[in-house]
Amino acid sequence: SAVVSTPFCYAHGGGRRCNHEGCTKSRQNGTPYCVAHGGGKRCEFEGCPNASRSGTAYCISHGGGKRCQIEGCGKGAVGKLPFCKAHGGGKRCQHEGCNKSSEGKTHFCVGHGGGKPCQLEGCTKAARSGTPFCIAHGGGKRCQFEGCSKGAVGKLPYCKAHGGGKRCQHEGCTKSAEGKAHFCVGHGGRKANAQDRELRAANTLACANTLATGM
Repeated sequence: SAVVSTPFCYAHGGGRRCNHEGCTKSRQNGTPYCVAHGGGKRCEFEGCPNASRSGTAYCISHGGGKRCQIEGCGKGAVGKLPFCKAHGGGKRCQHEGCNKSSEGKTHFCVGHGGGKPCQLEGCTKAARSGTPFCIAHGGGKRCQFEGCSKGAVGKLPYCKAHGGGKRCQHEGCTKSAEGKAHFCVGHGGRKANAQDRELRAANTLACANTLATGM
């Protein structure tokens, strides 16, 4: 509906606008600012300055707003669909055949040029996790292992060498899984070369023959 005697809704310019210089978004909850500039209700989690979402008392990071409907996922839903980015919510990459989420205000995922570019001169990779640099140039989350400066991988705050990212599913192995595989190089992960694969196949066959013959 139209707002404050204007012929437009909030989304299309109606109502009072944010007092922050250069901002054209609407004010929130009787405050002189939009959500991004401190207006509206704030998250009630101690020490959090973010805005509460969707009528709840907390921001997205602290459990507020709509949640992803995939069983076992507790992340915030993004966009019109009731899913988080990882499960199909939000805008998707426009590169043909890609179904990853687009980054920032771009129409592409990080792998296809979306998001903010790394600020190091000559680098074409995307900046990560709100920092001005890509992983290779110090951006994004860093490994928390003492003395290590590599980028953290996955949900844990560690690089691959110190336990971050997906781990090999072979029983008793703690090495990192390679690519989209569930195993490390030694147990058949993606980066194993042809000679390695042939050797493992030969060993597997020899083991099978031994079991079959009992010798």
